[in-house]
Amino acid sequence: MKKALIIFIYLFVISTNTPAEEKQTSNNNLFEIGDVIISSGETHRGTLKVSKGDDEIESFIPITVHHGVNAGPVLSLIAGIHGSEYSPILAMQEFAKLIDPSQLNGTVIIVHIANIPAFSARTIYVGPNDLKNLNRSFPGNINGTITERIAYILKHEVIMRSDYLVDIHSGDGNESLRPSYSAYYKEAGGEEVVQESKRIAVAFGLETIVQFPGSYDSINDAIYTSAQAVTLGIPSIDIESGELGHTDDRFISPIIDGALNIMRELEMITGKSELPINPLMINDRTRVYSNHDGIFYTDPKVQTGDYISAGSPLGIITDYHGNELETIVAPSSGVLLILFGTPPVNKGDNIVVIGRIPDSKNN
Repeated sequence: MKKALIIFIYLFVISTNTPAEEKQTSNNNLFEIGDVIISSGETHRGTLKVSKGDDEIESFIPITVHHGVNAGPVLSLIAGIHGSEYSPILAMQEFAKLIDPSQLNGTVIIVHIANIPAFSARTIYVGPNDLKNLNRSFPGNINGTITERIAYILKHEVIMRSDYLVDIHSGDGNESLRPSYSAYYKEAGGEEVVQESKRIAVAFGLETIVQFPGSYDSINDAIYTSAQAVTLGIPSIDIESGELGHTDDRFISPIIDGALNIMRELEMITGKSELPINPLMINDRTRVYSNHDGIFYTDPKVQTGDYISAGSPLGIITDYHGNELETIVAPSSGVLLILFGTPPVNKGDNIVVIGRIPDSKNN
């Protein structure tokens, strides 16, 4: 009788504990973002709210989240940090349609347009309300200006939920940029973060990879999107593909292909990532800034993507009557990555970026 009673009690305990265990398993399969909870195998299309501040301005961030049926990493892809960088924004529109959560390992967070105020106002670099650059505003401030509040929401709702982060850019509406490249911090975040960042930078599949130098003492110093991520211990890369507000498929397709390549590399989807055989590694960049307000004329003999030598003429700046104020020349040898492609120029504008190649003879 005593033995039968013990067996009965054991079976009762098992039967009463089973629903709780099943509930716990179900909870483990949920993914929370903003005020939404997403079940495994489901797709959520919605927004992250950016509430009003003292400026009485509110905004939102459109997102798509694919939450896979199987365990795996959380990969976040952010487009539209700058509102006039259109190829990443359009690429993420198409990319979001290609993911089937029923065939997905892990979770994909897609930020379609991070900076709606800048996108709607068609501004370059900065937001129209506070004239702040979102890619200089991390870690953000929930009580700050609209750009600082957007940065805060991105950090807490996207970056900190991620295992890997891809911040996707192009040349802004005034910039010619070639070749397309991926980039990662070669020193920031610790050895494991650096190696994982390099891994996904290579996996993206572009033939040019830029290595950002330097590290950060704190998250408050890490004002760039991907710098904030790596300083928090999250492998992250930048992508640059596109220029001058163009929406050509030749800039959009490499972004879509690269995002899928990373997913294959991380075994989130089936297939083998297509890695570049011998990518060009750029280990530093040289910048040229304008000393004047005026009109910029690009030298017709050069274009972005060219290899240039130190001292090569790149353009001239004139005043508003056409009088020459300054001749712009290359301060070092390397690949001409970015060059202003529209006439307006202001004092302090970064009008030239040259990618310096290891072992090249830079002056």
